[in-house]
Formats: sequence, structure tokens, C-alpha cells
Amino acid sequence: MKHRLVIFTLLAGAALAFGSCSDYLDETADKSGNAYIYHMDQLYGLMGQASLYLGGTESFTQGSAGAFMQEQYLMGDGIRVSPDFYLKGKPSMFTSASYAYDMYSWEDYSLKNDYQVSGFTWKKAYAQIYTFNTVLENLDAVQQTSRTTYDQVKGEACFGRAFYHFLLLTQYCQWQEDALGIGYRDNTSSTATLSRETVGYTLERIYADLDSAEVCLTRAGRTAFDFERTTRPTVPTVCALRARIALYRGDYDTALTNAERALEGNGELEIIAQNPNYTPMPVMPLNYLDENGMPDASKSGFISLPMTMMTLYNQATLQCREIMLPCLSADVSTWCIPLSESFYNLFTDKVNDARWTLFYNSNYSLGMANGLSVELMGAGISWETQQWLEPWDAASYWHFYSQWGATNVVGMTTAEMYLTKAECLARAGQEGEAAEVLKTLRRTRFTDQAAADNIGGTVQEVLDERSREMGPFWRFYEAKRLNGAENAGIELRRQVLTDLSDINSATELVIPANDPRWALPINEVERQLLGWEQNEGWE
Repeated sequence: MKHRLVIFTLLAGAALAFGSCSDYLDETADKSGNAYIYHMDQLYGLMGQASLYLGGTESFTQGSAGAFMQEQYLMGDGIRVSPDFYLKGKPSMFTSASYAYDMYSWEDYSLKNDYQVSGFTWKKAYAQIYTFNTVLENLDAVQQTSRTTYDQVKGEACFGRAFYHFLLLTQYCQWQEDALGIGYRDNTSSTATLSRETVGYTLERIYADLDSAEVCLTRAGRTAFDFERTTRPTVPTVCALRARIALYRGDYDTALTNAERALEGNGELEIIAQNPNYTPMPVMPLNYLDENGMPDASKSGFISLPMTMMTLYNQATLQCREIMLPCLSADVSTWCIPLSESFYNLFTDKVNDARWTLFYNSNYSLGMANGLSVELMGAGISWETQQWLEPWDAASYWHFYSQWGATNVVGMTTAEMYLTKAECLARAGQEGEAAEVLKTLRRTRFTDQAAADNIGGTVQEVLDERSREMGPFWRFYEAKRLNGAENAGIELRRQVLTDLSDINSATELVIPANDPRWALPINEVERQLLGWEQNEGWE
């Protein structure tokens, strides 16, 4: 084959529907919008960039990641901002970001028209898909090196394209197989039409890409998990994604097989209570006053920050070997939102469960409540304030910390695979085996081993453990998959303000289990460019 120079042109605004891309090649000094790809080594380097999975951010430094999938955090049932906490507490994450409360309230105008909202998931996912398609289109046109490198690059690109299409499907499509999907973007053309097709069609293409990825990565010898370069998918990574997709679809046999294969590649669990990197750092005292205005030592403590800074140099999450794919999201506006009452109550053992003591019970949401600042910096939180302040208002999720705040893991983890395995066993009636899998996980999470073993293997026990482990970020996704696959009847209920200055404007928001709005709206500009109809319920 005669090698030829391939010009990779990043067209300005390459139709908004597919997101924007820039700064793809570290090897290329030209950052003006055009980069030249002429050698397989460049494609190999492109597939190794950590920025492919850091929430869609185009560059990174130690501890940074982009904001990604914030919608599902704000719109799920794992968090709660009561009308009192909004008006009296004045939480900074809402007062500083106008779109945040709109998403929390499922307000359709902002969700459809705020371009920052569409930038969280839609544009960033398509920007990455564009990158993977660029690689796949240029594989045969560039100067070659070895067949092994060719297969590795192709396998990694097929995997990445499947990964982001699946995330888009879970956000913007209903669950049913015959519902409107998102089609499948398999080229870099800015003029080619993209038909929505069905969810079933999109899933078929996702699975086909994963099959191709596994074949190519196997030929390239990438069959063992790569702990040094975790942003480079291997066969266990493919199995982990396939397990996640199959569980979402209610295909428990496929999910079990692939979860077990993924765990063969990386079954390592951290004993979190023994990891010094998880030691919280107190930043200020938290004092409560009793009815007489005197300090109440039984309630007082500290507002603390986690110490688990995500270290991303050398494309590795240095402090957590459980992460099977470090696709991360730093929630710029959502990192100190209080837990919901139901999520707070999932932690029935708040003494022995180290996840609670290390990742949830930080009081940081109070420290970021502007309306409480005078009391926090003064004598302490008054008895009057405590009459509207709930215990769950002081708890938020802080497993990992980045320079932008709490960092959620969007990619697959070892713990997720244990939970997937347990759920599949429980649904097959093998509750004893499911319980043993949960105990294996919990023994690395609890400070007391007898307490860790205090769990059975019913489906509900698995689901509760899954929420405790994976955090409130995943509750939107969980409700959607369980309503679809299991007809679980999970609805969302919360008190929201229709007038952000009036406590009397509080009303109950109810999103039924069968509400079509679980498929989030497509930004109006994007929708019109694509020629698609708006998702049902958002017209």
C-alpha cells in the first residue's frame, strides 16, 4: 500500500450536532484548528490520551477532570434540596449556577435551550465519538508500523465509540427497544444525515463495536488488565462495559458472564479504612447550640474534605486500582448537594461502614451554604436553624476529590462488577452465592468484619448495597434501568420552588415511573440541525 498524507481538518463548528473538537494531537504543535496525521504512532498516541475519558475535557493537569453527566446527578433521587435549605441555607452550588436548580426542578426550557446544559453530556460525548471515528477512518491511510499496533488502536477506538454511544442512549432515550434511539455516528462527515433509528438498533451497533474491540485487542495481546495505562482499554475493560450494558437491558446471563470475565482481569478491592489517602481533612469546627444557646457537644464535629485527590499523570488513577476505566466527571456545581432522606437512610450502619464515615459524612454541604456562614463562623448553628435543618442536609458524596470538587467515576469499577455479579445471582435465585459476593465487597468497606457479613443476598439487598457503593450520581440511571427491565415502579418526588424567592411557592414535583421524560430532551439547536423530533414529554 502506498502511504499518503492524511489531513485531519477540524471543521469550525462541524455541525453543532456532533460537538466540537480541538487539540487532539500532543505531537502536533499547530493548535489553530488543523492537525496532520500521517503515521500510526500518532493514532496510537491519540488513543492513549487521558483526556478521552476525563469528562470530555480537552486538557488536564493533576487532579482535573471535566464536568460530565451532571444532569443525572441533579435529576435523580439520591440528592435533595428542600425549599428551606434553598432559601435559608442559600447553597452556593445553586446560587452560583442558574442552570443547576432548573435541572433539579426538571425545568424544560433550560434543559432544552441552555447550551451549557447540552455541553455537559451531549456535545462532549459526540466530540469524543468524532475522535474515535477519525482514528477508524484513518487506520488504513497512514504509514503503518505493526499489525499489533494496528489492532490495538482499532480495538481501543471501537471500544470508545461504543462507550459514549451507550452513555448517550441512557441519557436521551427511553428504555424500550422499539423507542427512538440515537442512531450510530460512524463517520466524521459534517453533512451526513444521522437517523435516530430505534434503541434496539443503537444497542446492536454498540455490541458490534464491542465484539470488534475484543477481537482486535485479543489479536494485539491486550488480554490482561493494564494497571499502568488504565485509559487504554483491554479485553477485561470490554467485558466490564458489556456487563454494564447487559445489566441495564435485563440480560442477566450475559451480564454475569462478562462481569466474571472482567473480575478475572481485575478483581482487586481496596481496604478503604486502611488507606491513608482516604483520611478526611478537617477544615473548620462545626458547632451546634442547644435550646439555651449553649454548645451541644453530642452533635458537634468538623466540616471536612477528603484527601483522595485524583492523580492523573501518566494516564493512571494512582490511588485507586479498582477503577477499570477512569472516565471521570468533576461536578463543578453539584459537589456539595445534600443527600436525600431515602439515600441517607440506606446507611443502616453508620458506625462500621467506612464508606459513610469517609465518603459521605463530611458536613461539607453546610460549609457551602452561604445562609449558614454567619452561624458557622460565630457561636454555632442555632436551635432555631436546627428546626428546619435535617440530618441529611449535612451529608454529601465525596469519594474522590479533584481541583474542581467532588469527582464521580463514570467508567466501570471492580466494585461495580462484584455488584453486577451479585445482582445476577440474586435474580437467578442463588441468594446464598449473591450474599457471599456482597460480603467479599463489604469486608473491604467495613471496619468490623461481623458487621460486614450482616447482609443477605436478596435482590433488594443487592440494590441497596449498589447504591451505597456507587453513590447518588447513579440514581437517575438506576431508576431508569430498573423501571425498564424490571417494571420496578420507581418514581421521583421532591419539593421544588416555582418562585425562587418565596417559600410559599413550594410544590411537589412528581415524575412517574412510566414518564417519557426519563429520556432527557435534546437541545433545540442540536435537534433542529439533526432534523429530529423532540423527545416525548418535552415538546
